[in-house]
Amino acid sequence: MLLDSPEVASWPHWLTYTHDAPDPGFKGVHIVASDFFGTLYGTVNSLPPLPLPVIENTPLLFGDPDILRFGDCLVVRADIVASSFFLLTRYEEWIRRDVRDHFGRFPGIESLPYRAGFIDRPIVDEYALLLRSWARQVGVELPEPSRRFSVLLTHDVDELFLRWRPVEMARSIAKGIIGRQSWRSSLRQCLLAANPLRDPLNNIGEVIEMDRRLVDSFGAEMCGSVFFFMTGGKNQNGRRYRSYRITSGRVRRSMKLVQAAGAALGLHASFEAGENADLVSSERASLERVAGAPIFRNRHHYLRWREIEDGEAIASAGITWDSSLGYSNVAGFRLGVCHPITLFDPIRARSLAIEEHPLIVMDVSLSSKIGMGLNEETAERAVRKFAETTRRHQGEFVMLWHNAALSSWGADYHRRLYRNMLDWLAAVLDGDRRQCIGRS
Repeated sequence: MLLDSPEVASWPHWLTYTHDAPDPGFKGVHIVASDFFGTLYGTVNSLPPLPLPVIENTPLLFGDPDILRFGDCLVVRADIVASSFFLLTRYEEWIRRDVRDHFGRFPGIESLPYRAGFIDRPIVDEYALLLRSWARQVGVELPEPSRRFSVLLTHDVDELFLRWRPVEMARSIAKGIIGRQSWRSSLRQCLLAANPLRDPLNNIGEVIEMDRRLVDSFGAEMCGSVFFFMTGGKNQNGRRYRSYRITSGRVRRSMKLVQAAGAALGLHASFEAGENADLVSSERASLERVAGAPIFRNRHHYLRWREIEDGEAIASAGITWDSSLGYSNVAGFRLGVCHPITLFDPIRARSLAIEEHPLIVMDVSLSSKIGMGLNEETAERAVRKFAETTRRHQGEFVMLWHNAALSSWGADYHRRLYRNMLDWLAAVLDGDRRQCIGRS
């Protein structure tokens, strides 16, 4: 089926991928295709069993970790093509439709990368390094990737108003009583809620100033910043979204701050749109009317791009850039890569006109008890490790910190952690820039 596609037919002359033996006299790398794309494709029997074999220290989903050499021909039985396809297309989520959490999402802890223990490794990028090494063994020197390590700072604007201030004061006191937060945090929140002149959640300008630490110093090539705004839809309780109105003066002023700073605006597709992808079109149009600018970026609220086939409606809505594909309960490399890719629909077997920027780390995934449950010290170590891994592969390190988590209202460690990570990333990017200048 997919082995006859034009993409396979146009591969480099030194690389073949078929079920058959290589042609006599072939010089290059011949990858033996597994049965994945055969009669089992699209069935539960096509899922790779655990434990996975390993080739050169990298987990292999399909094929065998055997390599044979015949003169200038390297015959590789490790099917890194099918293994990459499986991860890049969310194939597992298509086959395991019965596995969803209470918000209708495929849970990270149910994914093959998590269960097989490589959620912290972009193994599709590792496969690329293996292929480069095999090509070198048969005398093919490939040019180095033109990518450079970069950072993408993203912010989902779920809240801009502190509603029901007396109620919030009571909740803060209750959290202190039951030990969910310190009394110091409870007192601070009560004082903030009691001040009618300042809303701690109205902090887009403050977040922009935080991001300037990287954005202004390193420019768009090495660091970008995106703010995603909601335009309505229903919440998980079936009621209309009421955290803010997209037409309110405060929201308009916040978006103007983003635009004036040179940061990007994106749609935060609603919780409801995660179930009905046709709503993305109208929500995008609403945001464009208020912003007075074209909107083509998106991230789903609750990361709720639920089903693969919704991509067609999302693309038809004019979304060409997305960053919804990370897991809500665990950080890591959901698609097996740490750089932007063009999405592919494994059901209809065709490319989607959407460039995906895979989300790697989200604030609440780190701290939530139903997520990773990390304290501040271990969370910082984890974020640095993900960033270092991304840097080794010259990837794009995509972070999500909600504006609410960066406000003075937040009781968790995320505000401090974010500032610390910006300082650390600034040092890393500065070192990379100096090395690049030195080479030139």
